Amino acid sequence: MERRGALSLRATQPDPFRTFADTVAPGRTLRGHVTKLIPFDVFVRVCDGVEGLVHVRELSSAPVGTPEGVVQVGDEITVVVTGIDRERRRLTLSRRRACPGLD
Repeated sequence: MERRGALSLRATQPDPFRTFADTVAPGRTLRGHVTKLIPFDVFVRVCDGVEGLVHVRELSSAPVGTPEGVVQVGDEITVVVTGIDRERRRLTLSRRRACPGLD
């Protein structure tokens, strides 16, 4: 039986999501850049290697039909961390909670 080994440069570097999750708790306010818009969600990069998701209902206190009416790719926005799922490596964010009364 022949055994093979594989080396990975990525495996030797710290995991940005794990580092983020170890240092940031839900409720923390952060600044981030909008990286992608999809019909009901906005992706926001909060630090190198870590992106979170803002659902359309969390963009503004006023009802929003599509994200394009509120933010654009490249915008810098303030968000609040609402959840960190370590197993699924998911970060949920809210712009509405970071800026109450934002319309």
